[in-house]
Amino acid sequence: MRFSHIGYVVRNSDATAAAVKPFFPVVVRFREYMAAQKVFITLLATADGNSQIELVEPSQNNRPLCELLDKSGKSSLPYHICFEVHDFDGQLRTMKASGWIVLTRPFNAFTEHHRSSHLYHADAGIIEIMSGPL
Repeated sequence: MRFSHIGYVVRNSDATAAAVKPFFPVVVRFREYMAAQKVFITLLATADGNSQIELVEPSQNNRPLCELLDKSGKSSLPYHICFEVHDFDGQLRTMKASGWIVLTRPFNAFTEHHRSSHLYHADAGIIEIMSGPL
């Protein structure tokens, strides 16, 4: 297992990307629509490529994330931490057995071989696990 990225839910990917550009100047992906999640994903990296941030911009029909931003009154919020795991199914089983609640059923994110899932624990917040690098 290794740390992959921190995810932020944002109202405007352009505005947030501009704000964090001094820290994350490399655009890896920009506003790619993820139909399964009803979000636009922007992935930014540090100049050395050692750290990444994911901007998750909800589409208008993603009510839970739009409401999260509306309730906060902010345009950007920390959302999740993501880890790449070697055994996706095993890690998912372990987390569920440890009391984690599955928020998003496993889905293919960017390719048919790349699997992700978001899980929640009251004592830890939201964690995303994925089967390989973005």
